[in-house]
Amino acid sequence: MRLSLMPKKSIFFTLFSQHAQNALEATQALEKLLSDFTDVDNKARDIHAIEHYGDKLTHQIMQELNGTFVTPLDREDIVGLASRLDDVTDVCHDVAEMVVLYKVRSIRPLAVQQAKVLVAAAEHLVTALKDLEKLEGLEPHWIKIHTLENEGDQLFRTAVGELFAQTTDPIEIIKWKDLHGLIEVAIDRCEDVANIVETIVVKHK
Repeated sequence: MRLSLMPKKSIFFTLFSQHAQNALEATQALEKLLSDFTDVDNKARDIHAIEHYGDKLTHQIMQELNGTFVTPLDREDIVGLASRLDDVTDVCHDVAEMVVLYKVRSIRPLAVQQAKVLVAAAEHLVTALKDLEKLEGLEPHWIKIHTLENEGDQLFRTAVGELFAQTTDPIEIIKWKDLHGLIEVAIDRCEDVANIVETIVVKHK
């Protein structure tokens, strides 16, 4: 691959924006699966397609990175953003696959609430990554994502507490502890992206 000596500003920021939008679509598809628990197999396949596109975006970012000598952001930040955005879609796919694999018959209401928090966090990622090149007006978004992650933590603790208090079937407990935990991981990955964005702003201001 021929190395470019000029920084490819627009391509990286364009790809990050596309990646964030794809992550949002994954969270929205997961929230739809959980809140409208019908046609589960097809909805899970839709999430798989979104996850596959996320992998392609990550690969494209890495190709651009390997072919560019001067980058608009530190290389570790470019890799970190690509990886953590991909993680959001990956974990959404993992949750959908687990719902199918575990043969879940009904959805616990707190899982839907977790998914809504996840969607809200992803919406802020879309705006933040869209404006990343300007390095302005980003702080409200990472602050809100931190707040949403704290809300997600509380929902997870409440969900697990209710699970052990109200459920006697140990198999159901295992299933739902895993599922609640995975949704929380997806919210955490959104916060990881927010942390990288904050780091980038600090470095370049």
